Amino acid sequence: MTGQDPEEATATRSAITQRFRRAFRKDGDGDGDQADLRLVHHKRDVYRRVAGRMAQLLPAPPAPLRVALMRLCEEDDPRVLSSGGEEPVDETLVDRLREILIALTVIFEYIEGPYVRVVELVVRNGDKPVVYRNKTYADGLDVPHRVTEARIMAGETETRFTVYPPTAAEV
Repeated sequence: MTGQDPEEATATRSAITQRFRRAFRKDGDGDGDQADLRLVHHKRDVYRRVAGRMAQLLPAPPAPLRVALMRLCEEDDPRVLSSGGEEPVDETLVDRLREILIALTVIFEYIEGPYVRVVELVVRNGDKPVVYRNKTYADGLDVPHRVTEARIMAGETETRFTVYPPTAAEV
């Protein structure tokens, strides 16, 4: 902290401490289990981004596609589902998604610095599969706990979540 005045150094340490506290804050349900709200945030963002891409491929708005996608992927975490109550599911959209969606995988890569989250979407385009990739960057305190745990405890530099098909095992 050379070159910083003591007040700036204290403010920096305080900001870091606050980020750690936010990262490890427990859910208010009283059962002592740590809620991984970062995973919920990433899931919501992935479903939103994939629904946006699917809206370009299917003639449907993103919001109903997001709900149909969550149904197809068997998402059952109430924190990821609508915060405003039960959203209606268009089963026709679920069937249309099932016809074209081959795979949906989320990969967190650690490369000296921020994590890279890659959302890999594989869809049918006639008789050929097409792969779409979306990369975003995330600070180490913003990635799901399982990702940082795999890196710290096992030295893993990549963690994969298979979202679809839902019966596929996580790698």
